[in-house]
Amino acid sequence: MSDSGSLGPGADTALFLQELYAHALLVRCLVTVAEQGIADRLGPGPKTAAELATGAGVHEETLYRMLRFLASFGFFAEDEDGRFRLTPRGEFLRVNVPGSVRDRLRRPWQDLLWRTYERIPEMLRTGVTAFDQAHGQSFFDYLASHPDINTIYDRSTARLSQIENPVIAASYPFGDYPYVVDVGGGHGGLLAAILDHHPQVHGVLCELPQVVAGAEPLGAERYTGRWEPVAGDFFRNIPPGGDIYILKRIVHDWDDDHVLALLTRCREALREQARVLVIDAVMKPGNEPDPNKFMDVNIMALTGGRERTEAEFRRLFDAAGLVLQRVLPLPAPVPLAILEAGLG
Repeated sequence: MSDSGSLGPGADTALFLQELYAHALLVRCLVTVAEQGIADRLGPGPKTAAELATGAGVHEETLYRMLRFLASFGFFAEDEDGRFRLTPRGEFLRVNVPGSVRDRLRRPWQDLLWRTYERIPEMLRTGVTAFDQAHGQSFFDYLASHPDINTIYDRSTARLSQIENPVIAASYPFGDYPYVVDVGGGHGGLLAAILDHHPQVHGVLCELPQVVAGAEPLGAERYTGRWEPVAGDFFRNIPPGGDIYILKRIVHDWDDDHVLALLTRCREALREQARVLVIDAVMKPGNEPDPNKFMDVNIMALTGGRERTEAEFRRLFDAAGLVLQRVLPLPAPVPLAILEAGLG
């Protein structure tokens, strides 16, 4: 067989595009096996496709060929006896594993994404968020009106945060700031990690009423008297008096006008030596490869938000009357940075 160089200058591009097609199919096959819980069925040990198919009630040969395909991407491995086992990569397809992606691969969530992506051509023509066009309402309004999808979203976000939150809590001197306000902090996972690492800190969880009510991580006895909930809309009101205001994975969900409004509310709540910490991805400028450039287009399609470069963050802080003082990249495996800002 001729090598790609002998096929002409377009051969490498053609092969690259073929790989992209394979990746689209890869995602759908992962969705299919995740929906059937195949990875969890392999948790106790290797099984043949026949054993897996019987347990899951699916077609044996079809399952075998899918698993063979997925094994070529490192999610499973087939032995000489035709049994499949989980690999370290495949472990993340299981339920209740820190960092698990199974919920994000379940059909309700993936079908929601595919219907959204179908509207990307219209988004290019009109600038209107693809999700809004596909579903007739904004992303967060949709979650509020579809509890089943919202549960998948919350659960998968919480599992990702199980990896991120301890790293964040250990990477910044929160103990120097006794009163920490987590703005839009979900069910309180990050605040719980901060309280664990810094026993002298008192925390505030600022979230929507229905979200604050589900702050299970903070329900443990060791947190009693060390935190308080504040229910409300962070675009309208942020509790004053904090030493640190945290915005983790919040800013990228919104366009610049909304972010400017949010940072302005934070600045109005700040005391002189207080800080705002935006914990988010910082996108590389120019043509450098960066997975956050994928995330930028993805979040544009879903919420109308965006990932930002350091220069773009700096401009938003300046417009809100804040000064970006330093950017602290977080250690692997957390692909985020802490952007610290203050009044001067």
